[in-house]
Amino acid sequence: MATKDFGAIETDYAFFMSNATEAKSDVEEYARQLNGFAEGRELIHLLDFGCGTGEFSRQLLETLAWPKESLYLTLFEPVDHQQEIAARRLCRFSDHAIASLGEASFDQRPTFDVIVSNHVLYYAENLTQTIEQLLERLHAEGRMLLAMAGHENALIKLWKVGFDLLNQPIPFYIAEDVAAVLADHNVSVSTSPSHYQLRFPDSEENRWKILRFLFDDYLRQMPREQLLREFDQYVQDDHIEINTFSDHFVVQLNPAT
Repeated sequence: MATKDFGAIETDYAFFMSNATEAKSDVEEYARQLNGFAEGRELIHLLDFGCGTGEFSRQLLETLAWPKESLYLTLFEPVDHQQEIAARRLCRFSDHAIASLGEASFDQRPTFDVIVSNHVLYYAENLTQTIEQLLERLHAEGRMLLAMAGHENALIKLWKVGFDLLNQPIPFYIAEDVAAVLADHNVSVSTSPSHYQLRFPDSEENRWKILRFLFDDYLRQMPREQLLREFDQYVQDDHIEINTFSDHFVVQLNPAT
């Protein structure tokens, strides 16, 4: 379960998404990883764990173009109104009713062919337990696709700067944590980078939007001017331009030995 409620920073997150190529790059990488997956399958059960408003999955499903009669969708999102938006946005991709985590239709579905969790696991209450629960629901021949930023990501570096100012470690999980949990389980994991750009007109308010998106309530405790100056290194003329990358994990269950 996610511990961060994106409802309070919804507009700041929307600003990030509208000025970053992250979603486009992630869609391209997922589509590459799922190339040919639908061939020969009459049914595909997909769980979107942390769907938000469904905008990312809309782009992904448009790219995959899987048959509507074959695709069954299940969504999970802790912000209720966002999941409602996602269900309306994604219903055109499936001929079947969209299920929700905790509903009978979800509980009766023993496994999923595809599980997608796109930049969500940072905020899990217990990363190991969450990943184990997802693995329990992964079909023996299925794939779990995870995207997470790690230590070398520019925004994670901003996290580190901010939380160092509070003399505390980053209170969220990152890609390296996911890799460590997966290494302790009998699964096959492949990783690849997904490069993207964050570019927006340089102003104090726009810098602040990114900081609110990153830190939420923690921001009130941090020195404002010092954090704002962290963007100086990325100034290009009248814009902030950050080129960075996230890590993609493709997880498959190993056959029982």
